[in-house]
Parts: sequence; structure tokens; C-alpha cells
Amino acid sequence: MIAAAALALLPGTAWSQLAHPRAIAMLRSDATWTPVAFVCDSTDTNRIMALSPPDGTRAATLTSLSKPGLARSQVQVHVGAADAGMNQRWYPLTDANGRAIGHIHTVNPAMVEPGATTPTVTAVTLGDRTSNCRFAPQTRILAATPKRSIQITRDDGGGYRYRSYDHDADLAAVEVPWGGRDTRASLTIAGGRLIEQGDGWRGYDFANRGYVYRVRVSVDPAHGGGGVKVWRGGHMVLDEPFAAYVAAL
Repeated sequence: MIAAAALALLPGTAWSQLAHPRAIAMLRSDATWTPVAFVCDSTDTNRIMALSPPDGTRAATLTSLSKPGLARSQVQVHVGAADAGMNQRWYPLTDANGRAIGHIHTVNPAMVEPGATTPTVTAVTLGDRTSNCRFAPQTRILAATPKRSIQITRDDGGGYRYRSYDHDADLAAVEVPWGGRDTRASLTIAGGRLIEQGDGWRGYDFANRGYVYRVRVSVDPAHGGGGVKVWRGGHMVLDEPFAAYVAAL
């Protein structure tokens, strides 16, 4: 994809850990969608963060969206070459004057035995604030609306699991294997189905107590888009477009 390809052209090693060659990450600004390297849905701060693909000088834009509502702020950064540790890497962030202002932490995708299907970014530090990033093996979609975050993962049995996380709720952290990060979900629905896989879209359906939840995202980097819709008795009762998402291909 565009972000992964751009990172691969940069000097240094292991740039691919900031993106994923078989995933797409997108950020919306007004009505315009742009590819990003990754989307970090923080489990312990009120932030959603997205990094634009660094250019040839390693300059990039780090966008923060505040939950709920997703008010936007941006900072220009330079992304340094990775400092490697045991099965993890830290990418230093500096400002235009070369002053250290933070870092990005990733885990080695090869260590995620069930399969890392999205970027393995697990924390972003900016200034004195670290945001741990929601991450789980076999993620198919991780997305955010102004009111909630949504994660779809593939289960061992081949079905799909829907989790939503209300932005105005206090959700306790939970343990996730293979370097993952998560919180208790506001709603969990198992037994979902992949209903759309073509024409540049992915779509999943979930049934829960008379409600049907449908999550769709575009996997075409030239035409981002997606959201969650909920029906009951044939009537739509919820329609929330995404402002940012990452999706496995």
C-alpha cells in the first residue's frame, strides 16, 4: 500500500514496522481522505493518533484527535531510524530544530504468532504523555467515529468478533497476549460474517438481540471511507461514519 511503500524507500532499517504491507490506514479531514502509516487508538488517554508517511527527509505530520468529538491538532515531526531492542523498536521523534519530543514504540510482527494483520505500533509518546495503542492479533478493522472506537478481529474458529468502545466511558485495561493493548469493551458481539470482499470494500455483519450491525471500510487508498450502521426491524437506528481507520487486506 501507499504508506508501506513510502516507508520502504526511506534510509534505515525496519521502517515497515510503522506500517503494514497488507493493511491500509486512512485519515479523514473534512471530506478528504489521505493515507497514513498507522492509526493509534489510545487505551489510556483521550487520543487517537495518526502519522503521515514520512517523506524523503523523514518529515511527517502527527495528527491527534481528542475523544469524544475528535477535535484535531497536529504537530510536525521528524522520524528517526529505529533503536532496536529485544523484539521491539523505538523510533525517535524530533522537531524542526532536532530537539527530542517523543518516540513511537513497535513490537516485532514476527513475534505475534496468531498473525499481525495491522501495524504493530503499541505506543506513541509526545512530550511527557504516552498513549498506549489498541492492538490485537488478527485485527481486520480498527476505526473511530466521534463517539466510539470499533475493532473487528478474526476468531480462531474462523468467525469475526465485534467490539465497540464508547469514548465517554471509563473502560478498564485488560491483558492481551502477543504484545497487545486493549480495554474492556462497551459491547462485544461474536459470530460475525464477512459479507463484502471486492470492489475495494470490506464489509462485516453482526447480529445481536434483534439488531444488525454492519461495518464497512474502503480498502482503496484513492477513495477512503467507511462507517458503522445499525438496523432493527429493517429500520436504521444508527449511522456513524469513520474519521480514521486501519483495515487488513
